Amino acid sequence: MNVTFRQLRAFVHVAELGSFVDAARSIHVTASALSIVVAELENTLGFRVFDRTTRKVRLSLQGEEYLPYARRVLQDLESAQRCAEALRDQKTGIVRIATSQLIAWTLMPAAFAAFRELRPDIRVEPMDLAVDEILPALDAGRVDLAITLAAPSELDLQTRVLFGSRVHVACGPLHPWAKRKSLRWRDLRDEPLIFTGLDTPQRINAALPEGPQLQAAWQVEHTATALGLVASGFGSAICAGYVEPLLQMHKLHKIPLVDPVVTREFGLFTSRRRGNTPAMDALVEFLQQFFSKAGIRRLI
Repeated sequence: MNVTFRQLRAFVHVAELGSFVDAARSIHVTASALSIVVAELENTLGFRVFDRTTRKVRLSLQGEEYLPYARRVLQDLESAQRCAEALRDQKTGIVRIATSQLIAWTLMPAAFAAFRELRPDIRVEPMDLAVDEILPALDAGRVDLAITLAAPSELDLQTRVLFGSRVHVACGPLHPWAKRKSLRWRDLRDEPLIFTGLDTPQRINAALPEGPQLQAAWQVEHTATALGLVASGFGSAICAGYVEPLLQMHKLHKIPLVDPVVTREFGLFTSRRRGNTPAMDALVEFLQQFFSKAGIRRLI
């Protein structure tokens, strides 16, 4: 059975107005053309939807029973059309975004709240992952966007730099470094160091001039775990500047590293293999503007 939208619309208009002439006028067709469309519907259905007389048009018994279903289909089609228009105009949609647990906890709440106020019909679904799982999740299609270190990748991804974060070392309150204003990288030579992410030591060493290479005493997946080890006396952790809220929980000290100053760039990633939805484009544009503000940069 191939009932068309045109046939249903004609049927509902005639039923509601009780006249082929009035219904035809309301949808800007001739009465004869409308009559032909209704006849096509009746042939498709196998029963008459109207009882016609020379004076008026009345729903048949079958037409009365069929009318609520026809109205429901038209309403659903109209809802689908409104949804399509909203998606086209960036008014609705779902965007899944992956980042590290710490970025999701420290930097993203203010961004998500501001975006929700600006675009209440776009649903943002954050996913906090281990650092080494973020980009693979994006490449596999589990998420739409990702925020992580802007580093070379073999994956087919597009990167937009969001912010830079200076590298620090975190130590316990009783550590001899606790009151230092800064530390040189070579001062870390004999310290048991804790890194977050499997390839972080290699990335840090690649950014340093020739000299002693840093070695990891422990490597963990989450910065919160690394700082927990620092609080437990296992050593000191290499960390980003935005870890401040978590340091306060453990009463740890964050000391900037110099000679040289190393800043790690964090990027917003999208997949080149999959097209962006309007909702994704809206969130990408917003995050770029949000993190470009001077006030936000001071936090990280």
